[in-house]
Amino acid sequence: MATEITMPRLSDTMSEGTIAKWRKQVGEKVDKGDILVEIETDKATMELEAFQAGVLGLITVGEGETVPIGESIGLMVAPGEEVPAAAPAAPATAPASAEAAPVPQAAATAVAAAPPAVPEGPEGDGRIRVSPLARRIASEQGADLRQIAGTGQGGRITRDDVEAYLTHPAAASAAPMPAAKMAFPALEEAEGEELANLSSMQRTVVQRMLESKAAAPHFYVTSEIDMTEAVNLRRSLNEALGEGRGVSFNDMIVKAAARALRAVPQVNRSYRDGKMVSYRHVHVGVAVAIPDGLVVPVVRHADHKSVAQIAADTNEIIERARNRKLSPQDMEGSTFSITNLGMYDVDQFTGIINQPNAAILAVGSIVKKPVVKNDQIAVSDRMRVTMSCDHRAVYGADAASFLKELKRILEHPLLLLL
Repeated sequence: MATEITMPRLSDTMSEGTIAKWRKQVGEKVDKGDILVEIETDKATMELEAFQAGVLGLITVGEGETVPIGESIGLMVAPGEEVPAAAPAAPATAPASAEAAPVPQAAATAVAAAPPAVPEGPEGDGRIRVSPLARRIASEQGADLRQIAGTGQGGRITRDDVEAYLTHPAAASAAPMPAAKMAFPALEEAEGEELANLSSMQRTVVQRMLESKAAAPHFYVTSEIDMTEAVNLRRSLNEALGEGRGVSFNDMIVKAAARALRAVPQVNRSYRDGKMVSYRHVHVGVAVAIPDGLVVPVVRHADHKSVAQIAADTNEIIERARNRKLSPQDMEGSTFSITNLGMYDVDQFTGIINQPNAAILAVGSIVKKPVVKNDQIAVSDRMRVTMSCDHRAVYGADAASFLKELKRILEHPLLLLL
């Protein structure tokens, strides 16, 4: 019996997914638990496992295509059933096996009924760019796709576009982009330019940062911290821990921030729908740059962990982030975030708040500077940090108190070991 493969919900914020790579080819035998396809979500690239054994009979969404949750992306048939030769495969897949057994009529009918993938040719080639589900609904309701303007990536017609057209044909055919979605105008490459579609992650970063900056009234507080003792302590810790088990300055800052959040709980909260949400736990998000975007995996209960434990956790999650192996749970639940560009020789910068957090700490480089100590000029290691705050949840005095406590801890770093 044929079984439809649909785009799964792989994170709490996911509304659509992009086919990154089909790991099985049309006509290939599939065992339960095999990886069928890699799906790029708004947070990471995830692997979809087969829930039953069978044969991959049809691919309706090719690599690089984006479809909403619940939309059909392929079809599985029972073991031993033939894959119809007419089944359209995505460009990246191989043709069906010629050695399969005959197919029962029911399975053949189910395969034939599945909507074929629609090629997405270059702009202006006359083809209608439409998702399989949108095409199916339009066909069932007798809607003319040529009269519907698409709001998906590259002008692709989505299920929402078809449903909007069926409800209000005139409004949908005019097709202004709904406020909740991002509009990407059609562009043509000029000489010396190269255009590339955004990945799901990049689109999400654009959308979230725009929403955060527009919704949260940001204000900024900066402090300069004497890191001389912290530099010495880190050197001693790494000598004692040995090669491969060292701690970074960022690990020490995560621990210091977690302790400061305990001391100033007014920062460990957020504004949500007219209410103030205070968090009982301290979960620190650590911004990690990856080749085509930005992810913020979370160090949970950072206030209860040693610096060495935080180092082990962050090393693991950063490695998984760069290999696209993070799970949605790895990036959920942060109560505060840290973004560090110190390793890029950046003195100071400001971050955009990672919603629903109320604050993010931007960390600059540690640099040697002449300073006045006890009326004498001395050289010390200095680091500038800037906290971006959502003024709906965090007030100026709260931010100042937090930075004062953070500075006290880092300038007396033995407190990190308590």
